[in-house]
Amino acid sequence: MAMVTQEKPIVRVTMDGMEAYVTLPTPDDGGVYTAEVLEQELDKRGVRSGIDKQKLKMLASEKLYGQEVAVAWGEKPRDGKDGYYEYHFNRNLDKKPVIRPDGSVDYWSVNSIESVLAGQVLAVYHPPIEGKDGVTVGGKPIPARKGREQLPLKGKGFERKDDNTYVAAIDGKIEMQNDRLVVLPVHELSGNAELSGGNIDFRGDVVIHGGVESGVSIKSAGSITIDGIVEACTLEAGKDIILRSGMLGGNKACVKTKGNITAKFFEFTNVECDGDIQADVLMDCKVNCKGKIIMNGARGSIIGGDVRAIRGIEVTSLGNDAEKKTEITVGASPEAYSRLRVLQKKVQATAENLEQVEAGLHKFEELEKSRGVSYRDDPRRMSLLRAKIRDTATLASDKDEEKKLRQLVECSQGACVSVLRETHPGVIIQIGDLRLNVKNLAKSVEFYKLADKITTRSCYQGVE
Repeated sequence: MAMVTQEKPIVRVTMDGMEAYVTLPTPDDGGVYTAEVLEQELDKRGVRSGIDKQKLKMLASEKLYGQEVAVAWGEKPRDGKDGYYEYHFNRNLDKKPVIRPDGSVDYWSVNSIESVLAGQVLAVYHPPIEGKDGVTVGGKPIPARKGREQLPLKGKGFERKDDNTYVAAIDGKIEMQNDRLVVLPVHELSGNAELSGGNIDFRGDVVIHGGVESGVSIKSAGSITIDGIVEACTLEAGKDIILRSGMLGGNKACVKTKGNITAKFFEFTNVECDGDIQADVLMDCKVNCKGKIIMNGARGSIIGGDVRAIRGIEVTSLGNDAEKKTEITVGASPEAYSRLRVLQKKVQATAENLEQVEAGLHKFEELEKSRGVSYRDDPRRMSLLRAKIRDTATLASDKDEEKKLRQLVECSQGACVSVLRETHPGVIIQIGDLRLNVKNLAKSVEFYKLADKITTRSCYQGVE
């Protein structure tokens, strides 16, 4: 039997402890290495896990001298997977219309409501998957990251089944409000909204698949979506308004919303919008928009009327060939700036007066302590208390109005009127306290304000 060599194998362990290598020096004494000797040397170096014993036997039998060969491998940890929810509804509704290749606007692409039916599966929870710890070649465990459980869904209008499945409890509209799942009732008409059917006043969303007859009033705490033509009626919403086919106001219609408006067109309509407006045509309308008006489709135009937008206007064309008077105003009005200055002074004066009132009441408290006499019913103290109540309420109200006005003024900074195609004579542009009467046809220009005048710059964007 061959003699076992006295040469010692060279063992190298990587810095991360995940691999071990063996190099066999050529024996000078004519001996040989055995797998058992190699395994003993690995053990002396602390390598006790992930050893490939077949590799050791091959290394010894084939006499691979002077070559570094990997013989042991650690096991990497397999991290666990967090639990997650699989939602069975669209959580990212696109509330902006799609611009078709020909430049026209597809208002039927706008979707602000995801409807569900009672019993419909809304979400399925997938529990976390446990991880598996790893180990180095030295047998040192490497902990794996554990999968985390997710909290149960919160909200209303749904039920939890078998711990992992959530289903709608009612027919309605589903939406995510921050981290809450909410199913709200929806008032839905398959046909027209007519006078014979009465007015609509609903706390949720309103969806009308037909048109709306003149004289009808529709009020919603949520959104209003109307597929057909809307005549001279009243629309009032707490959220967005979508008119897929437009509105023929007849100088009797009124639209008011705290959200955004998307409509194919408005004619002879009074519009008040706290958000943005996107439409194709505004014809002889009175519009007050606290956001931005966007009418950049191929047919986007404002003709006649008085249109105001705090954050600016982007439109394809302004006015018409007949030089119809069209008034356009962007930015905060001079009245807003004046009112803000008045409020700032008033808030300061009220705050100072309130400090004096508080000081007067504090003196009565000190007198009570020093003299041991109650001044609770003293007419002077009662007068100060009434003044405190009055001034506190006034201060809170004025501060709230001041904050809103300041935000409005800040949003209006840099507001301009961008006309992608042409601006006709007869258009009047007002930015802040400056006015400009357009007397000549202007093409692809943006009207903006300098310190003492309104001027223009090119804004060509390739509108056909």
